[in-house]
This record gives sequence, structure tokens and C-alpha cells, in this order.
Amino acid sequence: MNLSSDQQALVITSVDPALSDQFTLKHLPTESKVAPGLYFHPKRFDLVQVSPDGRFAAFSTMDHHTLVGLLDLGTMAAQEIDVVTEGEVLSFHWANDGQVLVYDYLPASGSQRIRGYDVQSGERLGIPHTEHSSDVNLVFEQWGSQPREVVVSMRNRHKGESRTTTITLISITQLAPGP
Repeated sequence: MNLSSDQQALVITSVDPALSDQFTLKHLPTESKVAPGLYFHPKRFDLVQVSPDGRFAAFSTMDHHTLVGLLDLGTMAAQEIDVVTEGEVLSFHWANDGQVLVYDYLPASGSQRIRGYDVQSGERLGIPHTEHSSDVNLVFEQWGSQPREVVVSMRNRHKGESRTTTITLISITQLAPGP
């Protein structure tokens, strides 16, 4: 799996050339299901990473609103898993079993954040707001020893203080309002 040179397509390569395929920007939804009423006009694909089990590819687009998606490499069906408004996805991190995806992103606020997605349950995941304040950058470091557990670097943008902690991602519907 690679990006085309113009970043207009995800190129799926195979040992058998007959199985090679392309997934283009035209295959993407135009309206968000995560944020109804929000429309996508992606200029290009930005990041792509295949899951360790080879079943899925996580991808992001580049535009005013960034679509974060998951492409099923068996069916070539894509689904929107998140929207980053006025920001960008910085990196993807797959759990070893390919069941959970975590991504670092930078929203317009300027404080780096982490979100995730559980492939099996379809749940969107996040970090409880009680674990950080709005002026703290959150950076994925590695996977923890338990399912949905991540080791995160937390750095206060104004004070420069840093610490590393282990956090269990929770369903976005369980997130309390932020400060």
C-alpha cells in the first residue's frame, strides 16, 4: 500500500498484478456521518498505514476538515471513523493484533491530542478529560500491557513540564465535557 505520486489515490499492490487496485479521493464520502452537515472536499490523501494483520488501511485526507478513514482491503469499502476540524493527523499506531488504531492529531487549538478506533466494536475512543488539561500536548509513546491501554507523553505547552503515564482509552460517548 502506497500513496500515488500526486497523493490522489491509495495504491494497493499485490504480487499478482491482476489484484492490484487503486482507491481514489472520488471513492470518499462527501458528507460526514460523524459530524452531519459537514462536507469534505479533500485535496489529497495525507497519511496511510496498513494494519499488522493486513486487513485494513487507516488513512487521512488533507483539507480544511480532515477525514480519518478505514479501508477494508478485502472489500475495498471505506468508512469514516473521525473528523479533525481545522487540523491534521500526525501519525497512526496499530495494536499488534490489528484490532485497535490510535492516531495523534493536531487540532486548531494547537494542543496535540490522541484518539482511537476499535475495529471490532466500531467504537470511537479517546482519553478521559480528567487525565489532562487543555494546555497539555498528548503524544502516543507505545501500547500498554492491557487492551486499549496506551503509554502517553504529556507536556504542558506553557510550563514545559513533561511526564509519561499509562491511560486506558474509553468510548467517546463516555467522555465528560472538557475544561
